[in-house]
Order: sequence, then structure tokens, then C-alpha cells
Amino acid sequence: MKTILKKFCLFLFFQRECDFLMKNNLKIFHFDEINSTNSFLYDKLAVGEDVSGVVAVAEHQTAGRGMGKNHWESERGENLLFSIALNVNYLKAEDQFKISQAVSVAIVDALQEVIRKPGLMIKWPNDIYFHDKKLCGMLIQNTIDGRMMGITIIGIGLNINQLQFSDDLPNPISLKNITGEEYNIDDILNQLIVKIVDNVENLKSKEYFEVLNKKYTEKLYRYRQWADYYYKNKVKSLIIKGFDCFGRLLLEDKSGEEIVCDVKELQFFPPSCSPDSEADV
Repeated sequence: MKTILKKFCLFLFFQRECDFLMKNNLKIFHFDEINSTNSFLYDKLAVGEDVSGVVAVAEHQTAGRGMGKNHWESERGENLLFSIALNVNYLKAEDQFKISQAVSVAIVDALQEVIRKPGLMIKWPNDIYFHDKKLCGMLIQNTIDGRMMGITIIGIGLNINQLQFSDDLPNPISLKNITGEEYNIDDILNQLIVKIVDNVENLKSKEYFEVLNKKYTEKLYRYRQWADYYYKNKVKSLIIKGFDCFGRLLLEDKSGEEIVCDVKELQFFPPSCSPDSEADV
């Protein structure tokens, strides 16, 4: 009886996901191998193709991209590597950090339903951590049309079934590391897409901004906790106070001086790392 009920629940879940994809005109392209799912969508956009609602998923990326010069390492077929392009022309260009917030919160909410354990956090600006380990990375590329946003391309790398990682990575973790369970990657993909699209759509309402700020802050890694960071070529003990409307991180040092940091101006040290290692996670 339990098996029948479980199969029926799975049927309802997949039916709901299919209905959602059709309702939102989403198209999913699967690749056995590609250089980068973000590059695939961005290249199409660059030549004038309409990529809104297109999702690119890869078993393996030969040039997986992270923020700046970072790359994303993943064993073939073990993790979820995908990008989704959405039209956000209802959002002012000055509010583009809201996309990063909305997607981060969506991923945490979706993964919480999978893990069912405390510890999921957002490491500014949009990495997803489980306690002090990196579970998911993100690369968001936006186009701007005048004072408004255009297309946002959201690239996500989520560690799912991989158990062993390169020693070059300071603090990786996967869903399987956390729970000991094997996961169907397509199931996780569908759950994330639903949450991401819903959250980004909610940005059409200014009233949601305050709700989003609250949710993001509640999950912000090391919020109001003293920790060591690498800032302006030296190690400093700082406390995260919040963030501004442009997404810059607001910190304070022991003397009470406020520090405003943009992306890549600050390096986080995992608790297990010595500050001398200057780890960039």
C-alpha cells in the first residue's frame, strides 16, 4: 500500500512540474557535454535569439564558469549543472541585486525540502552553504535596457551525488555527503526551476522586496558574527551588519568603522583554514 501511495504521489509531482513548465513556456535543452550552459544561452542572446524561458542542462561542462575567473568543478553526471534565462524587464536596473536574492532564497527553500536538516545558509552574495561548506555556486549575467533590466541568465552548479572532490577546493559538500542518499538529478532540477521562476516572478511586486530582504537576511551566512576576512591585503576581524540596495556587503571592524564591500573585494576564510592561506571560497 505504501509503495502504491508513493508512486501516486510521484505521479502527481511530475504532473504538477509538467503543467508548470507548459504554463510558463519553459523549454529545457539537455546536453551530454558543453563548454558552459551560461555561455550557450548568452551566445544565443548575443545574436538576437529569444532565450527567455530557455533552460540549458549539462551532464558535463568543459569550461564551467564561476564568478570572475573562478571555474566550477564537477564529475560527469554526478551533479546538477544548468542555466535558465528569464525576462525581467519589469525590474529597474538599480534593483538587479534582487535577482540574486530571489534565486538564493529559492534554492535554499527548495533544498530545505530535500535535506530536512538545519544548516542551509546563503554566503554573500549567492553561494549556498551547508554550515561552513559550499553546496551550490551561482553565476548571474544580466542585460540592461536603459533604466530597466532585460534578460537575466542564471547559472547554477549544485553538488548532488559526488562524494570526492579535488584538494584544490577548500570546502565542498554534496547532498549525498549530507544525507547519505542518492538523488535523481532531474527531480532536483524541476524543484529548483519551480522555486526560482516563482521567486523571480514575485519581483514584479515592490511589496515583495521587503519580504525578500527579511528572508535573505535570516539565511545570511555569518550575519552579526565576528570572523576573520581578507580585506585590502590584510586579515581583519569583521562583523557583517547587512547589505545595501546595490548588494554591497556592509561590515564593521573592532573600532566601529563601517566597511562597504563589492564582490571580490572581500575573502571569506572557512573556520578550518588559517588566515595565512588566503582562501577564496
